[in-house]
Amino acid sequence: MTRLASMTRRLILTVLFLELLSAVALVLAITIHERHTQLAAFDAQLQGTAQSLMGAVQDAEDESDSVILEPRGLNLDKHAVFQVDEAGRVLGAAGVLPAEIKPVQEPTIRQARVGKKLYRFYSFQGLRIIDPGKPDGGVRHTVSIAYGLPVEHIWHEIAEATRFFVIATIALLGMTAVIMTWRIRKGLQPIRELAQEAEQISATNWNFNAPISARNTQELQPLAAALESAMNRLQRSFEQQRRFTSDAAHELKTDVAIIKSSLQLLSMKKRTVEEYSQGLGASFEDLARLETTVQRMLTLARLEQPTEASSGSCLLRNVVEDAAYQSKAFAEIKDIAVTTQLATNSFVPIDSRDALLLCSNLIVNAIQHSDEHSIVIITLKAQEDNVHFIVEDEGEGIAEEDLAHIFHPFYRGDPSRSRKKGGTGLGLSICKAICDRANGSIAISNRPSGGARVLVVLPLFHPSPLPVSASIKH
Repeated sequence: MTRLASMTRRLILTVLFLELLSAVALVLAITIHERHTQLAAFDAQLQGTAQSLMGAVQDAEDESDSVILEPRGLNLDKHAVFQVDEAGRVLGAAGVLPAEIKPVQEPTIRQARVGKKLYRFYSFQGLRIIDPGKPDGGVRHTVSIAYGLPVEHIWHEIAEATRFFVIATIALLGMTAVIMTWRIRKGLQPIRELAQEAEQISATNWNFNAPISARNTQELQPLAAALESAMNRLQRSFEQQRRFTSDAAHELKTDVAIIKSSLQLLSMKKRTVEEYSQGLGASFEDLARLETTVQRMLTLARLEQPTEASSGSCLLRNVVEDAAYQSKAFAEIKDIAVTTQLATNSFVPIDSRDALLLCSNLIVNAIQHSDEHSIVIITLKAQEDNVHFIVEDEGEGIAEEDLAHIFHPFYRGDPSRSRKKGGTGLGLSICKAICDRANGSIAISNRPSGGARVLVVLPLFHPSPLPVSASIKH
């Protein structure tokens, strides 16, 4: 079984790891600073004592004007190692000066071992003038001094300071881990509450209300809003699917029941050839209507399938002209005039067959619901980056209570009249699916002067120009 990763544990370990790195860097910086401070103080002590030794070099009070070292009064460390000489003559010394510590002109600090201990030496050369008041300026003596002390206690102090900071850092990390764990768990509580609320969703319960803690959390508020919106869309989609299934079953059951009753009626008793012919003819008409309903259901299912991009494009003006021409005979039967006002030659991102289905459905629908001797007006125009396709009729219009449901599959404001006219209740649903597929829109409203007005808005499609070689005809 795969072990689930814990986001809380990851956050805690990540923060603790970063804090540990910061603590190590801080302790290292403190150690370096402490070492620098201790050595600087130690070197100042060496320099001060070495200068005191220089001051202890005095006149020997003999005729040769030589110098001697008078260390009395100096507070020298018992572990100190030093040597004071003048022109190769040792004036004073303590311990054995390492061979690598040589007199130099410039003040120098070096480290060397004396026995098994590590010493730090300060060495320099100074000028001592005897009887500076004489006419010749006095006697000048170059004195070399090297003074050193063991550095073991410095490293001990640095180690103690480092140990203190390490212990303090570990204690601080421990307290931080406890407080951080509590705070992170409390901070992630809105996520757990959001998940618990989402777990309540089922096939029978689509209610999803994001908890207040998630709504009041800046990072979770978009997620909570997105989940609520998604649940609402899914609920509407399932309700539409459920309603579509129910309506489709009812529609098909009605058609099958009509065909069955017609055939049963023919089989109840012997009939004449003419009666059988009439009965079979009616059954064939009902079968044709059933076939049309199934075909339109398949068309609607195809159009509602998600696609990544448009499957084609067409010149909408040509499609509208074809649809108007095909409906011409139907309009003449009802003595209805169909006028067109086509003011644009624009391409739209719809396959020509789907575009013809869209235009034909709307034009035929307008003719079906128009009174005799009326007019159906078809308008096509470009507006900004869209194409407006408008169909207006002078019929009875649409009841206000039907406008909100007019695009639902199998919905009929007047079922009996629609059945008489051969409608399936899928035409407008198919039109809406075609528009949605092309990222367009469709809306139906009543005209103030009477009749209905259908407005289809489709985006413009800009076909890619053909290559120069492809455009040359051979």
